[in-house]
Amino acid sequence: MRGTGFLIVLLGLSPLVTQAQNANTLLNEGSYGEARAAFSDSLYGINIEGYFETYLQTGAYEAGLRRAQQMLRNTSQPAYMNYAIGRLHTVTGSWTEAEAAYLAAIQSKNDYWLAGLELAELYRQRGNSRQAQRLYSVINARLRQGGFTTAVGLAIGARAAMRLGDHHEANEAFSTALRLDADNVQVILWYGDLYRITHDEAFAKDLYERALVINPRRAEIYVQLAVVTGSYAQKEELAEQALRITDGFAPALALKAKLHLLDGDFAEAVTVARQALDQNPGSIEAWAHYAAAQHMQGAIESVSQAETAVLELTTRPTSFYRIISEDLALRFRYPDAATYAQKAVEAHPDDAAANAAYATALMRLGEVESARTYMERSYDRDAFNLYAANTLSLLDALDEFATLTSQHFTLRIHEDERHVLGPIMLREAEKAYEVLQSYYGYEPEDRILLEAYNDADDFAVRVAGVPHIGLLGVCFGDVVAINTPAAISESPYNWARTLWHELAHTMTVGLSNYQIPRWLTEGLSVYEEVRANPAWKRDLELQFFTAYDQGRLHSLEEIDRGFTRPTFQGQVLLSYYHAYRVIEFVVAEYGFNVIMDLLKSLASGQPESTAIQYAIGISREALDKAFRAHLDRERDRLDPVLQGWPDMLTEELHGGNLREYLAGRGEHSFYGLLTEGEEALEAGRLDDAESAYRMALEIYSDYTGPGNPYDGLAEVYRRRGQITELAQVLRNHLAGYPYGDTQAVELAGILLQRTDTTQAMSYLTRSRYTQPYDANVLGQLAKLYADLGQHAQVVEMRRAILALNPVNRAEAQFALANSLYHNRQMTEAKRAVLQSLEIAPGYREAQRLLLKIVDGDE
Repeated sequence: MRGTGFLIVLLGLSPLVTQAQNANTLLNEGSYGEARAAFSDSLYGINIEGYFETYLQTGAYEAGLRRAQQMLRNTSQPAYMNYAIGRLHTVTGSWTEAEAAYLAAIQSKNDYWLAGLELAELYRQRGNSRQAQRLYSVINARLRQGGFTTAVGLAIGARAAMRLGDHHEANEAFSTALRLDADNVQVILWYGDLYRITHDEAFAKDLYERALVINPRRAEIYVQLAVVTGSYAQKEELAEQALRITDGFAPALALKAKLHLLDGDFAEAVTVARQALDQNPGSIEAWAHYAAAQHMQGAIESVSQAETAVLELTTRPTSFYRIISEDLALRFRYPDAATYAQKAVEAHPDDAAANAAYATALMRLGEVESARTYMERSYDRDAFNLYAANTLSLLDALDEFATLTSQHFTLRIHEDERHVLGPIMLREAEKAYEVLQSYYGYEPEDRILLEAYNDADDFAVRVAGVPHIGLLGVCFGDVVAINTPAAISESPYNWARTLWHELAHTMTVGLSNYQIPRWLTEGLSVYEEVRANPAWKRDLELQFFTAYDQGRLHSLEEIDRGFTRPTFQGQVLLSYYHAYRVIEFVVAEYGFNVIMDLLKSLASGQPESTAIQYAIGISREALDKAFRAHLDRERDRLDPVLQGWPDMLTEELHGGNLREYLAGRGEHSFYGLLTEGEEALEAGRLDDAESAYRMALEIYSDYTGPGNPYDGLAEVYRRRGQITELAQVLRNHLAGYPYGDTQAVELAGILLQRTDTTQAMSYLTRSRYTQPYDANVLGQLAKLYADLGQHAQVVEMRRAILALNPVNRAEAQFALANSLYHNRQMTEAKRAVLQSLEIAPGYREAQRLLLKIVDGDE
């Protein structure tokens, strides 16, 4: 036995050291009870840190603090005991006591680098940047001198380097630390923070997930992971997991408060934020969410009280104001969001995040040049910020956009699309404004700023700074941005419908004074799409009633969750449709005037439930019940359609082959008839195909998705050469289909053969809503306008054709010159014909036109 003990000592592995290592392993993997027991056998040196870390990780803050203060009176290790006391005071918001404890720890042990780091972090939170920087610099100097040799020591030095902005040095130190101790959860977490603040969220996520594998019982990891997770549903689940591990964990509660704000449940946001503050009155984030929720309820005195509390915590409440700004923007409060973002900058003019937030808020208000100043300031202070870099690149690109104006709009559109889409888009915008303004009565103070993007990534940066977010349009009040069809290649897209949708937002957001819940503004925008053009309705009825049958539609109280935390494929789009059906029901039952009363009530500051009671005369719950009773009646009508219909909410239907999916679904069902028609068409049995498709239409005429009966019947009539029947099927199809540029052009061709010029022009123009880049369509329209003597419109078409870079530019320039000549625009006609002759000097018709123009000038 003695020999074995001597050997252990010689190897440097005394029983106490081995026991400490085991305790640290237990702590690192989240076995806190066992770790505490193991540490308690030898509460000496850094074991004290580990022992009290078990109290911190289990949320037993008060018990830990009592134990630490008791032990401090009888310890020979005051440095470690004071460090533990400082940590416990920090997480419970007692910052003054925490500062005193850290200072006492450092006075007892002046090379206590971990205590120095925690003190620096505390100074940073309190706004004492000079003192924080001094401590970070001392620790960083130690790192550069090679004074740290352990994994934890290197991580402490790396953390200090990170705070000083030396991210490359921090990265190198963290990498070395993990080579020494690859499974140290604290080191991995801090390393993840480095990538998070340098905006490499994917790598940060990898590190947090790595930490989670090692220790799935550390609440902090779940919250950090939520920060770099894009899905709000995942954020919510991660917050819940953190709370299951550590009840009352303030960062998780603060996150939940933010999610309640997102849902528009402001009262619950206040309650949960208060719970976070009860646990940690020093949580700036919880104070910010609390203040934002109170602001949205009009409780300005409570906002002021929160601000006072925060100012007692820190002299630089930058993050407090910035978080409020971000919260308000989530609920469409864009002017208020800008006000708070400005306060964030005023609190700390050099803060990169605050400057970026203010720049973003200004862009949402259309103040682009002012936004550039603050975004440049942000990028100068944080060159890793991809959002700032992308936004500055976007602003440079916007400088090259053309600016067109009309009575109520300023349109900024890429120069390539200026002549292709600019004029028709402004006409459609003015038409929408006239109609919508007559309904809502809202009048912006200035022209509405309309931005049209032909690049989806540019549009995404305009919206949020992150490419590929999948939106078609966005409204910031009196500022609207939409994609053009050039930006949307993977699916059919109707830019005019999107334009009406976003301008309806302008009206409803403006009339409600930016205080409208998401479901209501989205529902009204979809309602106005359909009211503007019945063909623009959304083909989601079957998915909607499938979700209804499955009990997957949210109540009216929770409807906004469908937009932010979808639980099945397509729920976000279905939430738009759900909201629209509610509006449709309300207008049918109570009249459109109640919508106006509802918006005005919201503008006065009334909560949503109160505003509904006031405007409609029944509670929100009663309205939802009445709406569902209406759906029950509607559902009976669809029984023949949904019989044999596959689950419209499954991914297989959306991505799979329709015919394969329909096999064996029942020959007498709507779906079975579509299958029968498709098989007959492929076999050349046109009579059978026609019969099946017509029977399907008798059952349900609103389906325009894959394999729809309209396309089937059209093909039958094409093969038979039955032009009259083909024209009628095309008309019927287009009457309920928001896209269909191919069908519209085909129908226009038939109408032109019948000399129905007016209708043909209408369908050709309609095709431009989804396919504005068809030079043949533009050419047909130019000729038709010329026949009618509408030369200004001919000029517009000819400019658009030229902008599409036709192969024969000389001919296109000549055609433009000719249209300008007939529109009596002689100077421009002369310029255009000269450009034609520059390309083709021997072009006889161009030469003759030039002579006519010169004679006309004389």
